[in-house]
Amino acid sequence: MGTKHAEERVAEPRSGESGLRAKRRLVPVLRQGVVEIRLDRPVLVLGRSATCEVQLTSGLVSRRHARLTLSSLGVSVEDLGSRNGVYVNSVRVVGSVRLKPGDRLSVGDEALYFGEIEDASEPADSVTGLVTRARQGGSPDDEIAVATRTADVFQLLANVVDKALALGRGEEAERVIGSHLQATLAHVTAGNNISPDLARTAAGYAVKLAGATGKAVWMDNAVKLYAALGLVLPLALVDEMYVLLRRVRGLDTAVLRAYTEALRARASELAPGERFVLQRMLGLERLASWQTHTST
Repeated sequence: MGTKHAEERVAEPRSGESGLRAKRRLVPVLRQGVVEIRLDRPVLVLGRSATCEVQLTSGLVSRRHARLTLSSLGVSVEDLGSRNGVYVNSVRVVGSVRLKPGDRLSVGDEALYFGEIEDASEPADSVTGLVTRARQGGSPDDEIAVATRTADVFQLLANVVDKALALGRGEEAERVIGSHLQATLAHVTAGNNISPDLARTAAGYAVKLAGATGKAVWMDNAVKLYAALGLVLPLALVDEMYVLLRRVRGLDTAVLRAYTEALRARASELAPGERFVLQRMLGLERLASWQTHTST
């Protein structure tokens, strides 16, 4: 009898533990910055159209861009014939690809992270079948706003931007890539680092935008980026800025002066080629200052 009672006690679920665990399940989510999107339908379409379950606003996103399919096996994504493709961890999706927690999903120039959260069957407000919640505090996923401006995104945008620049559509190129250049600068100014290749790409497009739009602020962007990184601007970009100053006025001489002074302070550490660039930068500063005086 004692054994029977013992078995009965073991069989009884413990209130507040086993019962609670039985209610919990993993719910797939997409995270974009501080927004968390719970995937709670068998099929969800991502795109710019108002009929899409997950709406994205970028002009590089097609109206019906990608489809997410939820099944007992997990969540899969497929391209719906979009113009700019769908990428998972920088690899273009061909057919259907199953997502794993931590995967980065790139749709046009929008980046989302796939993950799973533990659900306790808590009620939540629903919008078109999705629940979006602002996450409290920062997390590694909050850097999506910067990740969308990293090398793979610049690579994705290159064809669109280069075509717009070739056709003389400076404002269009600025709309496509301008915010990414600004975000890259903000990322670096906040004390974060980027690769020299990415810095060269970002600064190169900034200088190109200055020429295409006539806005010197984009040359300032390139100078500020390299100043924040403590690197010497590539000679080709400095030479290009010389050419642009003939028709693009308004280069911020204070920004340029602060940069050249910082380089001069450690001139002994610079390689011969870098010291030559520094001399070119000093000449650029003098030319910009002369323009400022003659235009006032």
